[in-house]
Amino acid sequence: MGGNSEREQEIMEALDALLRLDTERERRLSLLDTHAVLRALSDRIRHEYGFEVSLAGLVEDRDLVLRIWSGTRNGSLHDLPIPLGLGLGGRVVSLGKPVVVGDYCRSDRITHDFDTQVSNEGVASMVGLPIGSGSTRGVLYGATRNRAEIGDNAVDGLRRLARLATLAVDVADGAATLADTSVVAERQRIAESLHDSVGAMLFGIGSSLRQLQTEARETPAVAEQLARIEHQLSTAGSTLRESVSRLREAPSDGDPSRLTAELAESVRSFERRTGVAASFVPVGLTPHLDPERTSLLVRTVGEALLNVEKHAPARSVVVTLAFYDDRVSVAVMNDGACPPSGAPACVTAGTGAGLPGLRARVERVGGSLRLVRDEDGTTLRCDIPLPRPPQVPEPSPRP
Repeated sequence: MGGNSEREQEIMEALDALLRLDTERERRLSLLDTHAVLRALSDRIRHEYGFEVSLAGLVEDRDLVLRIWSGTRNGSLHDLPIPLGLGLGGRVVSLGKPVVVGDYCRSDRITHDFDTQVSNEGVASMVGLPIGSGSTRGVLYGATRNRAEIGDNAVDGLRRLARLATLAVDVADGAATLADTSVVAERQRIAESLHDSVGAMLFGIGSSLRQLQTEARETPAVAEQLARIEHQLSTAGSTLRESVSRLREAPSDGDPSRLTAELAESVRSFERRTGVAASFVPVGLTPHLDPERTSLLVRTVGEALLNVEKHAPARSVVVTLAFYDDRVSVAVMNDGACPPSGAPACVTAGTGAGLPGLRARVERVGGSLRLVRDEDGTTLRCDIPLPRPPQVPEPSPRP
């Protein structure tokens, strides 16, 4: 009986941990309020650079949605969804570059799907700049109610604010990625806990039940009731196996979270094995990668951590994952053995046994692999170009 009570307690603790995990994830993400940052930047656009209206929006599914505004007179532009490629903001997202128009409703640089909303707000000149270090995640706008040309100084000021917005979005995306990765790891832990506790409990009940069936052969009614209980026990065991299997299910090859989950687990495993403090820092929103690129990045980090474990008396290791317009980059940095005092930094393609073959695979997809040693330690950096997206014809401006 005492053993069963302990197992029941373990089951309840596992379920409570799942609830706490969900609550903690929401709490952490709430601390990185991207909208609060965009609101502050929108106010600066008006007060510091002479714009009368400022707007900001992030890409949600297939639309850019204007969630932030300052200086508006009515709600015609509030929460406005803009399909990608349309209007000024949709064009900024499609191009990933700033777009400036001196007379919005007459410009031949954009489509005119939103002339009514813009006219209702009394806006004439407008500039939009992309937010996001990889694919465009949003747009920051400045607008005036006269047709005066928007000067270079104002555009340069918006560029600085757009870089701040990009930093905020990248940090928030990285935090969300870490939170989602933690969910995957915790699901695995709970699956193991349920397997060990509930599985052991069901096994023990089954053994006791079979013993009772042996003793109850002379009492048909009791034997029949025990047979029903055995069937229910078998059903409970099948349900448990299915639940544990779903909890343990790894992200599919096409799931962006697969890469971050595998890298985070590699870092955690290294820290458990070696006792060396190790951190994983993703920056930006993970794009869809094909299995070959995902495998190369995972293997690169694994090879680098193995080399640190074997050869570098490191006290700390940091693994970063970053996404840019045209490439994805991982870096494994450690503060291990340094060159002799006064020796120049050493840059090589890698001399570990597994690195030359890995480098050849990376170069086959157009990437690069470098091992850099200097007075601060050693860094293995891998850059792989992102797959080129299919070309989508740019929409023709409509009158």
